[in-house]
Amino acid sequence: MTEMQIDIYDEMMNPLGTASILQAHQEGLWHKSFHCWIVKRGANHDHKVWIQLRSKDKYNSPQKLDVSAAGHLKAGEEPKAGIRKAEEELGLKIPQQEINKLFTARHITTRRNYKNYEFNPTYLYETDKELSDLSLKKDQVDGIFEAGLKDLQNLFNKKVSKIFIGGLKADDEGRLQPHTGSVGINDFVAHDIKYYQKALKTIENYFEGKSLA
Repeated sequence: MTEMQIDIYDEMMNPLGTASILQAHQEGLWHKSFHCWIVKRGANHDHKVWIQLRSKDKYNSPQKLDVSAAGHLKAGEEPKAGIRKAEEELGLKIPQQEINKLFTARHITTRRNYKNYEFNPTYLYETDKELSDLSLKKDQVDGIFEAGLKDLQNLFNKKVSKIFIGGLKADDEGRLQPHTGSVGINDFVAHDIKYYQKALKTIENYFEGKSLA
C-alpha cells in the first residue's frame, strides 16, 4: 500500500511540496495535522469535553489521552476537511460547515529517529450525541471519555494533580465497556502545556459567547 502523501512547508508555513508521512517524521519536515475538540454543553456551566484514548497499537503515544479527533491532512486537503477523522476514528459524521476554528498551533516533538514538526489547525464542534452513540475504530482508538471543562482547566493550570473522567474503554477482546478513573497530565499526549491551556480557554470563550479570535 502506498503511504499517504502530505503537504510540507517551511517554518513560516510557505508550501514546499509533498512527502510521505514517514519521510516527514524522519527528516523533521513541517506539515499539518488537524485537531478537533468535541464538546457538550451542560447545565449550570458544567460543560464537557470529549477526550480519546489512543490505541495501544499506535506507534506514537499509544494509550495516551488525546484531542477528541485528530490526524494528518492529506496532500491538497484543506484544513476543515480533516473533520473526516471524527468519522474515521469515532464513527461520528460532522459537516465541515459546523466546526469552529479556534487557532493554529505549532508542535515540535523529537526523539531518536522521530522528528515531528507540525502546524495544527485546531477546531471545535459542539455535539448533542452520547458516547454510547459512537463506533470506535479499533486500530485507532481504545476509548472515549468525557471530562469536565473546568476540571481540565484546573489540571492543566496545575491547580490539581488528578481529575476524574468517565466513558467507554475497550477490553481485551476489543469490546467497549464503561470505565471511570482518575488521570493526570502525564496520562495525556505530551503536547506543550500552553497548547492545552489555550485550547481549553478558547472552549470556555465559546460557551460564554466570546470571540474565538
